[in-house]
Amino acid sequence: MFQTSRRAYIPGLILTFLVLHGCVAILVTTRASFWSGLCVVVVETAAMIACLGSSLRSGGSPRMLWRLTAIAIALDLIGDGIELHAQYQGTDVNPVPGLPILMFSLYGVPLLMAVSMQFDARLLRQIRMIHWALSAATGILFCVLIFSVVSLEGSPDVADVLFVTHMFDALEIFLAVAATIRLFGADEPQERFFFYVASAFLWANMVLPTIHNRVLIMLHDYVWLDLLLSTPYLVLLAMLFQRPPDWVRSSRPPHWMHRVVRSGSPIFLSLGLLLLGIVVSRKHFYVGASAVLMAIVCYGALNVLAQSRGLELQESLLASKKELEELVALDSLTGIPNRRAFDERIDLVCRTAYRFAQPVSLLMIDIDFFKQLNDTRGHLLGDEYLMQIAQVLRETLPRANDFVARYGGEEFAALLPGTAEAGAAIVAAKLQRAVEDMGLEHPTTVSGVMTISIGMTTADASTSSVPIDLIRAADGALYRAKALGRNRTEYLAVRSDSESFYPASMNPMA
Repeated sequence: MFQTSRRAYIPGLILTFLVLHGCVAILVTTRASFWSGLCVVVVETAAMIACLGSSLRSGGSPRMLWRLTAIAIALDLIGDGIELHAQYQGTDVNPVPGLPILMFSLYGVPLLMAVSMQFDARLLRQIRMIHWALSAATGILFCVLIFSVVSLEGSPDVADVLFVTHMFDALEIFLAVAATIRLFGADEPQERFFFYVASAFLWANMVLPTIHNRVLIMLHDYVWLDLLLSTPYLVLLAMLFQRPPDWVRSSRPPHWMHRVVRSGSPIFLSLGLLLLGIVVSRKHFYVGASAVLMAIVCYGALNVLAQSRGLELQESLLASKKELEELVALDSLTGIPNRRAFDERIDLVCRTAYRFAQPVSLLMIDIDFFKQLNDTRGHLLGDEYLMQIAQVLRETLPRANDFVARYGGEEFAALLPGTAEAGAAIVAAKLQRAVEDMGLEHPTTVSGVMTISIGMTTADASTSSVPIDLIRAADGALYRAKALGRNRTEYLAVRSDSESFYPASMNPMA
């Protein structure tokens, strides 16, 4: 807000004004009511300007909150201005002046919007429209309620004065409670500061004018009571231009409290309209019943829209999660599943095969002399060959439930669920032929093109299909294929014991 050096003058100015107003209200006898009312108008004008200034210094949601508060004070100012003009002209003061009462009734509408609505651009447009409709309906219904008792010409009846006083008391209590709830649920510093100031102002504006109105009903000499009308606005100014306490600036509410207040605050609008509708229905049944129905329907619509939005976000998150999981499970170079995805799949396939007593085959595939290709032709060409071979392997597998993954480096693994040894041998031959038919040049192979070696194993219904046993057997078969000259397929049966598949006589080249 203001700089610290300027803030130091604010309490003194407020105290000076309060003393001056007190002197005017108590000591001045000639047209004292007018001068006292003028003091109230002056402090209201200062409060309105201060709120507009705060809106210019704020951003996002708090900007709209300060603007709504300034509008509310402006309506209150218009009502007091009308009364002040009547006092200046020497007109008899009406205990319930009609036109000022209209302004005071409308005063609660922007404040109700401030303590109830969420000014967040991320909210659905339909939700914001319902909030505006509820606010407008609440203001209209409050006016209907007040002017079902008084007219624009006012009313001198004491019973009418009591009724109007009770209605405004209820409105102030409702606004003060709602603002306090929002204060303890706000997690953004500027928003929390607004509700800190608004709560203090609304509680003061509830207590002090209530005392003013009660005493005014009993006393005719009420000029000094105007001090109670200006004090809430002095409280607002004092808090607005002073440094807020640390808990307002830095503390954050628990996440659950913020979530509950944020999602539940719009209920204030529906609840206010509902209560008003019940009261109005005693005098205007159809108007009140319509308001009750509107409150229920709008609240239900808000819930439906909120739930639909929540489901939409949940579906979006699930889709993003699935997409992310797929990306994490894919090899970044070849675009086929990676080692992590292979480990998850082989565990699932083996458990399914054991449960339904079905065979499962595993092919471990290695590109022949790939290191020499990188050394002679470069890694860029090696990466290109890896991508092409990966795609061919995936496209050559005959069934949709067959699975191929990059196991590591130039090595691939192919899972063939429900495939016995004979079928796996056919698939292995197809893979070898498909890779060789690609005609990818390789200067150090016998054929001059890229070839692959395959180690194959099968776990049938009578064999334990533990993933580690399958991998160990297929890996041993691959080493055998490489040791026996490469560009071939070798088979080893699954064993569950610790016997090595790599005899000392086998010393395959890397």
